[in-house]
Amino acid sequence: MMGGTGDPIKTTQLKSANEFRLEELKQVLSIRDQLAAEKKLEKWQITVKDLVEAQAIKDLYKDEAERTPAVSQALFTAPEQMPPAPKLEGYQKIDFSKTGGVTEYAINDPNAENFTTNKVTFKEAFDGADKALFVFELEVTQTPAEGQPAVPAQKQWYGPLSQKKLDDALKQAPANVKVNQLSKVPVTLYANSAGDVVAAIEGEGPAPHKVASIMGMPSYYKVSPTEYSKLEEAAKEDAGKAVPPPSTMQIATAEHKLVPWHLFFIAIAFGVLMAFAIELLTDYYVSTHKKPVREVATVASAGPAPMIIQGFAYGLESSVISVFAIVVALIVPLSIFPPGQYGGYLLSFYGIALVGLGLLTTTGYILAMDTFGPISDNAQGVYEMSGEGHDNEYGTKGVQRLDAAGNTTKALTKGFAIATAVVAAVALFHSYVDAAKLTSIGMPIEVPEIFLGLLIGGAAPYLFSAFSINAVGRASFDLINEVRRQFRNDPGIMKGTSKPDYGRCVAIVTQAAQKELLGPGVLAIAMPALVGFGFAIGKAPVEIGGSMYNLTGAQALGGFLAGTIISGQLMAVLLANSGGMWDNAKKLIEDGMHGGKGTEAHKAGVVCDTVGDPFKDTAGPALNPLIKVMNLVALLLAPIIIQPLDQNTLTIVTAVAGAMLVFSFWWSKRGSMGASLEAATAEAAAHAALAAGVPTAAPKKAKKTITVEDQPTSDEPKSE
Repeated sequence: MMGGTGDPIKTTQLKSANEFRLEELKQVLSIRDQLAAEKKLEKWQITVKDLVEAQAIKDLYKDEAERTPAVSQALFTAPEQMPPAPKLEGYQKIDFSKTGGVTEYAINDPNAENFTTNKVTFKEAFDGADKALFVFELEVTQTPAEGQPAVPAQKQWYGPLSQKKLDDALKQAPANVKVNQLSKVPVTLYANSAGDVVAAIEGEGPAPHKVASIMGMPSYYKVSPTEYSKLEEAAKEDAGKAVPPPSTMQIATAEHKLVPWHLFFIAIAFGVLMAFAIELLTDYYVSTHKKPVREVATVASAGPAPMIIQGFAYGLESSVISVFAIVVALIVPLSIFPPGQYGGYLLSFYGIALVGLGLLTTTGYILAMDTFGPISDNAQGVYEMSGEGHDNEYGTKGVQRLDAAGNTTKALTKGFAIATAVVAAVALFHSYVDAAKLTSIGMPIEVPEIFLGLLIGGAAPYLFSAFSINAVGRASFDLINEVRRQFRNDPGIMKGTSKPDYGRCVAIVTQAAQKELLGPGVLAIAMPALVGFGFAIGKAPVEIGGSMYNLTGAQALGGFLAGTIISGQLMAVLLANSGGMWDNAKKLIEDGMHGGKGTEAHKAGVVCDTVGDPFKDTAGPALNPLIKVMNLVALLLAPIIIQPLDQNTLTIVTAVAGAMLVFSFWWSKRGSMGASLEAATAEAAAHAALAAGVPTAAPKKAKKTITVEDQPTSDEPKSE
């Protein structure tokens, strides 16, 4: 929780009474264990008297009257017997200047002189200086009856209540009881998105479990007083109707810490450093001047297979090192904003977002490099089409080197885009955990549904890459067949006497780009829905904050997102860097290595470049939006998935998502490169036969099923 604009950033950590009790219990048991070790006794041989006399216990319990009962209770209570201490995370201070939400909840008027069931809003009950809540340290002295020994004064904390309410209570104290108010500590009300309210003791106040209540913690209702009255009247008229159950405030302490400004600067600075680290790392693996590309080009004389093996190995290596670089950069905000010190992971993930901001500060530089790539590529294409390169070796090598530099800069920007996608996905993942109500129960990997979701998420980028690479192959064959058809039908194209039909080729590529997007797009939406709703079928809901939620599907979807982020990053870097290496290795060969163009080494380089193009230009870059889209889809579905929907609804939604996934499979599998090649070969053979004047073979007759009743036709021989 942070301050307003211009104010220092301040975090608030709420700590419940159960957390204090559990910590205190563990401290007492730890002191007992140390005392047993010092006296060389078994733990069970340490008595209450032994512990009470220990200096560590005296330091823990300053009040002598409290010491013995507390130690006795601790010795007979195991930590696992204590009720769970929920983490109070996601709470914000209630702003009474705003209307709606918690400020309009109904509560029994705590400021009434006598007990009343009259309902008022939170704003009416607690907004105002005279209605502010405190915990009070009181010294109570009781005058003994005649002949009885004097009773020492006792100090006790009471609250939370207003000063006026305390004064009214003290007026009703017996005549033989004298009460002195020693001090008071303010209490602030906090609420979370579920409407749960916590009364937090501010400053150096007492532990919440040591505060006694004069009238008990006030109960409230998560509806307005007007709505509660209507529901109450309806319940009186119809016994089948009910009123909302009361909710009780928890009491806790609020610890505030100011966050030094330079910590935010460090997070942003590491983001900038991460950008340069990613650029240097990518440059090492795809630059024509570095070892990996030169090694890939060196083995070209042995054919395309060694080039593919060497490039793929380096691509795998680069993806792992990229993960290490990203992990180091993301560890920094977790280290400078430790959750235990700043009240949870909110500030830690804010630091991760700042790392992403630091990454994006280099956007101008990245855009310049990304633009340089296609400019240099097109410059080489224009130069070659102009025909100037036939007699100008110097110019030819110049544009080739320019194109190689452009390939390197494009590869550098792909590495940057992948890193930003991963950082954004990690930040979105925390938002998903909050939206899916998983903050308290988490996502333990031993839960089968979470592990299965992790496996499915890890497979999603591979399937997405298969769809996109298949799409490139089909579109390429369609384009090749069209070019061959034009060459066959118009010999003037090769002679230069007529122009080819460029529009037809552009139309094929444009239509393929639009149509082939459908399968991967459906996949990115259908898979999160299938996992989230599918794993929720048949699972029992759990209660959180008085509301029922089905969290199993949300947990499985969280595992799915984690798997997608991990495998998507590894696959994206592998495809981008390996494709860039093969492309630049071909450029090295064209620049003169192994004899340059026209050699067997150059042919091997062309084969590898053909393999690498769909890797680095299609599948690799497409994984970045896939990771982001799946996270966004999960974030949007989270509030729906966690609802305790009936089984029929879950089954129908799962079936629809499954049908969408099957459709994406079918769409990406329709046709194949093999079928296109066979059709193109048959068409070319028919055209060649027609041009040579050779009659084409008559089409085969369709097969007919013969039965004993069939009579032979006139052209069929009869059996003797």
